[in-house]
Amino acid sequence: MRRLLILLVGSLLAGAFSLWFLQQESGYILFSFNQTTVEMTIWVGLFLYFLSTSVIIWLFLTGKWLLAAGGFKQWWVRRDSQRYVNKTMQGLVLFADEDWQKATDILADSALKSTMPDVNLLFAAKAAAENHQLQKAEELLIRLKTDYPNANLLVDKTFAQMLVRERKYDQALDILQPLNIKKPSDSGVLRLLVEIYSVTENWSKLKNLLADVRRFKAINKIDLDALELEVYIKFFQKFQLTAGFTDQEQRDQIGDLWELIPRKLRVNTDLLCAYFDVLQQVNEQDKLADLLCKSIANQWNIELVRRLGEITTKIPEKYLMTVEKWILHHPQDAILLTTAGNICCQLQFWGKAQSYFSSAMALQATPGLYLKLADVLTQMGDFMGSQTMCREGLLLANNKS
Repeated sequence: MRRLLILLVGSLLAGAFSLWFLQQESGYILFSFNQTTVEMTIWVGLFLYFLSTSVIIWLFLTGKWLLAAGGFKQWWVRRDSQRYVNKTMQGLVLFADEDWQKATDILADSALKSTMPDVNLLFAAKAAAENHQLQKAEELLIRLKTDYPNANLLVDKTFAQMLVRERKYDQALDILQPLNIKKPSDSGVLRLLVEIYSVTENWSKLKNLLADVRRFKAINKIDLDALELEVYIKFFQKFQLTAGFTDQEQRDQIGDLWELIPRKLRVNTDLLCAYFDVLQQVNEQDKLADLLCKSIANQWNIELVRRLGEITTKIPEKYLMTVEKWILHHPQDAILLTTAGNICCQLQFWGKAQSYFSSAMALQATPGLYLKLADVLTQMGDFMGSQTMCREGLLLANNKS
């Protein structure tokens, strides 16, 4: 408050002093034009001079600001830029709305003056590809690649993706494989390679890719586990014995393949079934039966129980004892009873086989069970009973069809 009062008093004194100074007879300035004469003191003249000079300089600087980057020009540039941003947004909305042709045209045309030209060109190319205009898409990507060299990887991946969509897998691989060598950690490249190898059923290449896919988390864990399982199942399903190998060499070949399987997958039913099918090709029935019993003991699975009853082993009594122990815990399981009956047939225990098949049929009658029971009755000399079973089995089959 005191400072303000001092400032006010000082201002009044300075003003009074200036007024007194101007009123002194210290010279004058006279302007005369035609009949008009203007007279003023020299101090007023100087004041007017400085005032007019200041106004002129201010007007000059203001005009310069308006015409230069800070004013009108910048405003015009912003206005023009905003217009093209709106064009880009309009194109992206059309892309989201799957209006491919309009999206391509608007995004491509507005790319030159857009604040995000790389985005314009990229989505224009994608829209063209969605519209099956692959050549147009390639032209836009080449333009993007030329103008923005740092976008080379993105451009190559995008074009490869377009080729995959068009089912041109060989051309896509020509692009993706060098990229994978150059940058093995790129998730986008890995996903595209997985897709190609899956579609073309190149399970060997896909198996070799799994480690990188898991390491760099190219796909989520659930999908990766499913993919890994599919790969190894297909490996067994497509497996062919090497011509010229001995029986032992072929068995070793299958064993080596099994050792490649991660332990966590070895309990999967579908994988086990695929593996057992391969073992049957080399007549490894007893090994197969042991693996089946071990797998069933670890995790009860009715499909594996059924398969145990379909193989012929050298010591079936061993497996009959195991199956009969299981029956104590699963007495109402028709497939388990059928498996027991099958093993009894191998041992020629016809009475037991008849009992197990009859019990299974009481729980779940099938045409196949009727035929099995008919064969057993034939072996027991009951030909009339066998004919009855065959007739009832055929009737059941006709009813089901």
